[in-house]
Amino acid sequence: MNKLLYLFSFTIFLSFFNLSCQNTEQQDKDISNISDTISNPVKQDTVLLYLDSTQIIDFLTRYPLTEEYKENIRSFYKKRNNAFAWINNYGINEYAGNFINLLNHEEMRYSNDSSFYNERLHVLYNGISEDYKIFGNDSLVAELEILLSVNLFDYANRNWRGISDEKLREAGWFIARKNLNYEDLLDSLLKSKVYLISAFDPVYPQYALLKKHLIKYNDIEKRGGWKVSFQKGIELKKGDTSSVITAIKEQLCMMGDLAVTDSTNFFNDELVSAVKKFQKRHGLKENGLIEEKTLQQLSVPVHERIKQILINMERRRWVPAEQKGEYLVVNIPDFKLFVFQNDSLEWSCNVIVGESKVTNNTVIFNDNLEYIVFSPYWNIPKNILIKETLPAIKRNPDYLSSHNMEVVDVKGKPVASSSINWSQYKNNFPYIIRQKPGENNALGSVKFLFPNSYEIYMHDTPEKSLFGETTRTFSHGCIRLEEPYKLVKFLLREDTSWTDENIIASMYGGKQTFVKLKNKVPVFIAYFTAWVDRNGNMNFRNDVYSHDEKMKQLLFAD
Repeated sequence: MNKLLYLFSFTIFLSFFNLSCQNTEQQDKDISNISDTISNPVKQDTVLLYLDSTQIIDFLTRYPLTEEYKENIRSFYKKRNNAFAWINNYGINEYAGNFINLLNHEEMRYSNDSSFYNERLHVLYNGISEDYKIFGNDSLVAELEILLSVNLFDYANRNWRGISDEKLREAGWFIARKNLNYEDLLDSLLKSKVYLISAFDPVYPQYALLKKHLIKYNDIEKRGGWKVSFQKGIELKKGDTSSVITAIKEQLCMMGDLAVTDSTNFFNDELVSAVKKFQKRHGLKENGLIEEKTLQQLSVPVHERIKQILINMERRRWVPAEQKGEYLVVNIPDFKLFVFQNDSLEWSCNVIVGESKVTNNTVIFNDNLEYIVFSPYWNIPKNILIKETLPAIKRNPDYLSSHNMEVVDVKGKPVASSSINWSQYKNNFPYIIRQKPGENNALGSVKFLFPNSYEIYMHDTPEKSLFGETTRTFSHGCIRLEEPYKLVKFLLREDTSWTDENIIASMYGGKQTFVKLKNKVPVFIAYFTAWVDRNGNMNFRNDVYSHDEKMKQLLFAD
């Protein structure tokens, strides 16, 4: 609960600090005033006001709240013996003022989301002036009191949890998300005397960083954005001259890739460096050339980048607030695995994910890695068996032997392929076809199991050349690792019996071996197309599964 309280307090405070459009001197003054106001002790003669139970009943009858919110309100005020939380005999307290200012702030309107604005709340709040006589039995005062609590629950739910569970499933996101206890949150917030900015939470810093870049891109849009259109087939390199180079320089300067622009149309060394930086931020080959893929990214309008940032800010609301110990994250659009230890990035490597064809998409979910399997068999999944393997066997009787495959029954007992009438099977094949361990095995030398209903796991691959591609959507849904040996060593590093020699022998020994990890390791298969890296640079990736397009319909549809 302390973590949750800190996050809410930090959010309110940071909104004033980061998002003010005033100059720095005025910001410092305002922040000082806010801090003074927040830390001021309550006046000694403050008198608590109390709600009548009928006022709560009347409010819940008149307002169309969910049953969950109704129960939250009843429970919250019952724990307080119906004492007001936001208002006392002196008027509306500083917490209410800060919360209203947060809801009013321009940043909340960047997404064209009006759900934060409650007209009745603002009418009541503005109607109670400094000389308004505050009495607990005043129906308007009571309504404002409860409405503030309801809106905080709403804000917490919308700002921290994001869209509804139903819409989350529509977006193809199955990572378990954090839960909030609204009553404890509000109660702890109101008991706190001072807002403090301390250590950052492992997830929320990314949200705050995206928010800063959102402001930057909004400013660019207000200034007219970039207007670069290109003919197909344009290729430019160092030393070239072209009429579009000047416009590209101007755009890269707006984005921060080029420190200082000039009006020449010459492709100089500074532009080479700027193009490489741009390419790195967009997951492209860093060759310093202006060619098709680089031009495609340069041509994305600023308003589309703003939507992309907002979509990924929304996704950041869904993820768990913190992780302890070691955990793994695969970001599908970035085609990378990230290995963390106590929220510190240990290392990362390239991965291959499912094809862009919907049926072969890698699913977004989380689970726990439990097993390492050395020299694995590959049990061919049913969908691949029906669509690819059985037709191939019918065309070529030697297919099984040429691919080092065998047929077994459900107990693992071998079945002679010559005894099977292959022509009679299409969707009802009663056996298992598996590929034996070996250098050409589709799973390579090792696989990593986090048992799940999607039948997705991570594994080695014999097709190493595919890691040289920038868009790595080649699998049927599972995740292929460029550095599986490194992951094995990381997971088994505390078990002294697993020496380098033993690991290599097990990986290439040809005998399937299961190793159960002493401690399960959380795995998150995520989907982020925009983030800020450790150097403060805004990164974008292609929407390989069109999940961003679905999110646009959920967030921006009229």
